[in-house]
Amino acid sequence: MNEPTLYENTRIAAYFLWEYTACDNAFDLWLCAEEMALFLEQSNIMAVDQVEQIIQLGIYDLGYVHFVEHIAYRAYLYTHRQDDWHNWFAAERLLSNNEWIKAVTSMAGIYRSKKTNQSLLDDIRSDNVRAYYSGS
Repeated sequence: MNEPTLYENTRIAAYFLWEYTACDNAFDLWLCAEEMALFLEQSNIMAVDQVEQIIQLGIYDLGYVHFVEHIAYRAYLYTHRQDDWHNWFAAERLLSNNEWIKAVTSMAGIYRSKKTNQSLLDDIRSDNVRAYYSGS
C-alpha cells in the first residue's frame, strides 16, 4: 500500500466493524470500512468533532437517525446480516467508539485530500469507491 496512514486507519475501522458486527469475512469488513469513509467524504464529514455534533443531536433527531441509517445500511450490505436492529445497534456502538470515529474520519480526509491523485486507487479495494474516484 502506498499510503500507510490510509492502511492503518482502514485496518482499525475494519477491526471495530468485526468486533461489533461479528462478521467473519475480513475482506468484506475492509470494503465496508472504505465505503463508510466514502460516505463521510461525500457528506463532507472529515473530522471527529463533526461526527460528535451529529451524535449530540440526540437519538430522536432526524439528522442523527439519517446518519445512523447510513452506517447501519453499509454494515448490512457487507455483513449480510438481515437483523435491522443488530445493524442499527452495531452502528450506534461504532459511533460511540472514538477510535473508530477517528479512523474513519481520517480515511475520509485522505480520500478528499488525494481525490485528484490516481495513485490513491492503488490503495483502495472497494470497486464502488474506486469507481467514484476514477469518475466511472
